[in-house]
Amino acid sequence: MRSRSFEVRFDAPTSAVWRIVSDTDRVDGAAGLGAIAYTERREGDGTTRRFGRMRKYGMLQEYEEKPFVWVHERFFEVERVFSRGVFRVFRHRCEIVPDADPDAGCTVRTTYAFEGRGLLGLTLPFAVWLELVLPYRRVYRRIREALAAGAAPLAVSAPLAAETARFRAPVPVAAYDTRWRRPRVRALVDLAARARAYDDSALVARIVEAVTAWPDEDLWRMQPRALARRWQADPKATLDACLAATRAGLLKMRWDVICPHCRGDKGNLASLADATERAYCPSCDLDFDVDLDRGLEAVFTPHPQVREVVSKHFCVAGPGSTPHIVYQRALEPGEADAVQIALAPGRYRARFTGETSWRWISVEADGASHVRFVVGDAAVDGTDAIVGRSFDLEVRNASGRRVVAVVESVAWAEDALSAGELVADQRFRDLFSKEVLGPGTKLAVQDATLLFTDVVGSTALYNTLGDARAFRLVHDHFGVLRRIVAAHKGAIVKTIGDAVMAVFVAPDDALRAAAALHVEVDAAARASGHEAGVRLKVGVHAGPCIAVTLNERLDYFGTTVNLAARAEHLAGPGEIVVTEDLARRTRGGAPLSEAGWTSRAEEANPKGFPHPIRVLRWSSGPSSA
Repeated sequence: MRSRSFEVRFDAPTSAVWRIVSDTDRVDGAAGLGAIAYTERREGDGTTRRFGRMRKYGMLQEYEEKPFVWVHERFFEVERVFSRGVFRVFRHRCEIVPDADPDAGCTVRTTYAFEGRGLLGLTLPFAVWLELVLPYRRVYRRIREALAAGAAPLAVSAPLAAETARFRAPVPVAAYDTRWRRPRVRALVDLAARARAYDDSALVARIVEAVTAWPDEDLWRMQPRALARRWQADPKATLDACLAATRAGLLKMRWDVICPHCRGDKGNLASLADATERAYCPSCDLDFDVDLDRGLEAVFTPHPQVREVVSKHFCVAGPGSTPHIVYQRALEPGEADAVQIALAPGRYRARFTGETSWRWISVEADGASHVRFVVGDAAVDGTDAIVGRSFDLEVRNASGRRVVAVVESVAWAEDALSAGELVADQRFRDLFSKEVLGPGTKLAVQDATLLFTDVVGSTALYNTLGDARAFRLVHDHFGVLRRIVAAHKGAIVKTIGDAVMAVFVAPDDALRAAAALHVEVDAAARASGHEAGVRLKVGVHAGPCIAVTLNERLDYFGTTVNLAARAEHLAGPGEIVVTEDLARRTRGGAPLSEAGWTSRAEEANPKGFPHPIRVLRWSSGPSSA
């Protein structure tokens, strides 16, 4: 085989360089490679074969793409075997060679190895140099310049992608109709004004600029957290601006079905009503349950009436597409692999195609230096392991089938906005109250924190104040509750008489809200002229449940919900009852103790539960013995 290589030196941390260079989809697009149409074929051994099709050199190129091989922050490699085109075989290997101090710099070494087909194949050495070596070297040098200038690694790909965009620089709105697909300027201005009516912040203007100026690849999956980092803005304020722009018709919200293994989107849903309880990932050959926590991700894209964004793929299976995977290797029967891996402390999972179980690898400061797994026809030989930050991994395929071995972080993607988070957001529920699951569809929620409140002595209030004044007082207290819950990153699910059910993603936020609402509801009642004030009972519990649509709104059901409601029934006036399970998850209820509340532990017998449960009863006065 013939080969061509080049090297580029970086005075930047190896981790920063890897994060950009391993994003083969972005880098390939920036280097000018054509878009590729991919198909996948399910195999009987639990693996999937991937085929690509593109036009290059005026000819149709068709090939099978073997699974990428990579080791985190060290190298990646891919081989393509062609059935049509000028190549027979093509291999691309990118290796990062760190300095003695990997935080000081590294060298990226890229090699293209190839075998030609027919007479045209004789020209490949020149073509590879012209079409691959020179463009990729230019891209890497641009990355180097951006890193040297102090640009954040995640932002570097934007100017690179802009090289293949239809413009070289942001397009002002005034030129929008003449330089970019000729949509009506007035329509865009009207939509921006409508968005500002929902959210009058400078972030709406940033969204308008992005919609008009950014290339398609930056707009297909707009993630609010990634936008916030790029704009150095508050993540919640950025989400609110995206929701406002969507409500106005400037953006469109989409729900991507996410595979729990490869974490690729396996379906793009226009509405939550289109969600199903099960989905299939052809890349992993996996049927999986769709849940709200990680099975559905909310993303944004320009509304088609403003701009039609085309999704193009230049490479779908590189390490940058699945950054949670730190090692991947396909092994034929009898084949083995041995590599050294350096990882940040945390929990990782080793899994193998064809196996329903996996092994856990915990990376700590001190641990074993070697891990070995042997994949057999019936089982995997090898146990869970605790290893140091750098260790040797050995995998051997002793089975009669091809196996893809993967080691992956179990930490969720930092930029992903799960459906579970969004439906627990008050702003989302206010603006998109019709965004609900389809009739009869129930989706699991792996973890939700439920808070229930009730007004103490509401019957006496009506008798004392009269129906009109008491109703107004209770109605106003709902408004205070809603404001406090929203301020603590939660949402009101429903009201039940004088009671309220709210949901939070983080238990700490729920406890902070519980402390605040006791004080502020009472203060608001006294400020309105009710000298006796209003006292509440509050109960909080967290755990798994299910989400359904009931009475045309998203609701939660299950044992966790029932126990949270029972906790509120156990509370006395001015108290907060927290289950022991939730207290354990919040460092003993730290948000409440930090706010001056005191607690006592006790055993309770909630109605409808067969066994007693442990709870912490919190009050704002001195702790009881």
